[in-house]
Amino acid sequence: MTYQTVELGTGFWAIEQQGVRCFLLEGREYALLVDTGYGGELREVCAGLTDKPIRLVHTHSDRDHVGASAQFAPRYMHPAEFSTHQLKNGSPAGCLPIWEGEIIDLGTYRLEVVLIPGHTPGSIALLERDKRFIIGGDSIQDNPIYMFGPGRDLAAFAASMEKLLAMQDAFDTVYPSHGGRTAPVSVIGELLTLAREICAGVWPAARPAPAHLPAGVQIYGKGQVSLLLQKEEQ
Repeated sequence: MTYQTVELGTGFWAIEQQGVRCFLLEGREYALLVDTGYGGELREVCAGLTDKPIRLVHTHSDRDHVGASAQFAPRYMHPAEFSTHQLKNGSPAGCLPIWEGEIIDLGTYRLEVVLIPGHTPGSIALLERDKRFIIGGDSIQDNPIYMFGPGRDLAAFAASMEKLLAMQDAFDTVYPSHGGRTAPVSVIGELLTLAREICAGVWPAARPAPAHLPAGVQIYGKGQVSLLLQKEEQ
């Protein structure tokens, strides 16, 4: 699976691979890579975009986000995600901790770490207040969001959407890891409503999930948003 690059702004690229998206932001002294996709020659791709040393931060540890991580150091992840990485990937994360409220100051970009558990325990978003965008990982998108299996927590996800909703005046653009290159900010409120209703036992009509997913997983959607869930887990 090859990587494809798309310039989003000055020194800011999306790096796409088979439906998953990473991001590279070039700073004055170093560049920041956000996630690594399924795996492949990602370091070579990044070297074609910037000659700065690269630091890596993970939004979370699902396999489609950590495939090429061993090519980069230092790399960072929220510590709440360390055990999930071990469970899903069969190896330690090998990451340094990054914490809620930390600022990654590239000079050109200034990214604030926002902890948003639910999709996974240590999922984070990266908020750029001056340039008014947020990189949301898998948690903020108009594509179906995986909310089944170990580590997923719908009530925590709802709380995270409520947290982001309270912050939404700080950004105009959402850069998600799947689906379109941007998602409307309005999906946050819609995801909050959907998650709250399901937690309360009000389920929308289901539609079939892709055949490769476990038996019992279905898509539950409302408006622009949807979640992949096993009803018996909730």
